[in-house]
Amino acid sequence: MAKQTSGKLTRRGALAAVGAAGIAAVAGTRATAQPPGRRPLEGKRVLVAVGEFSEGMETYYMVYRLIEEGVVPVVAAVDVKRLQMVVHDFDPQYSNYTEKPGYLIQVQVAYRDVAPADYDGLLIPGGRGPEEIRQNEDVLKITGHFVDKKLPLGAMCHGPQVVYAARPMKGRRIAAYYGIRADVELAGAEFVDEPAVVDGNLVTSRGWPDLPYFMPKFLEVLAGKRGRSG
Repeated sequence: MAKQTSGKLTRRGALAAVGAAGIAAVAGTRATAQPPGRRPLEGKRVLVAVGEFSEGMETYYMVYRLIEEGVVPVVAAVDVKRLQMVVHDFDPQYSNYTEKPGYLIQVQVAYRDVAPADYDGLLIPGGRGPEEIRQNEDVLKITGHFVDKKLPLGAMCHGPQVVYAARPMKGRRIAAYYGIRADVELAGAEFVDEPAVVDGNLVTSRGWPDLPYFMPKFLEVLAGKRGRSG
């Protein structure tokens, strides 16, 4: 429940409650307002892998775009709880990105309870979450499943850290936040400085400014329109 102040909901509490309730509701139901006809992706399930301090805009944008297409997003983390997201932004007075607290998100399933075969795709937002979850053996097994089976796998910003921690990426083309370019190349992949890169089942991107380019590509791969392009 959101906190109350003098009989009124606080803005932060109200927004957090609405966000948590909305994500939870999507877990087992479809949106009531739908355009005529069945959407091509309707009923598919996509795991959204987050950790403490994953990037909030990337996470929520991914979740909401999936919902709009009739896809069921399932938010996963180490434990089922309300998880703190962050806002990463760029200020010209600093040489690196800034970080502020963002919205909370309700986790729906713990990684230890995930059966990868139950999902049609995997999305990994950026932020500092990937640095944490790439140390989790269950996460690496889940990610490895999607790599090995050549299933739709999307990773943004620092998200590729999880992908190359799970499996070798020799010869793959990967877009990511520029700060991890050396890591991408040491993993054997080609670093590509573009908004969205499709390499077979793998869709990658540099960060939240590229979301409008990244998600359409991921949805195409999820629909079975795979390819290799920049």
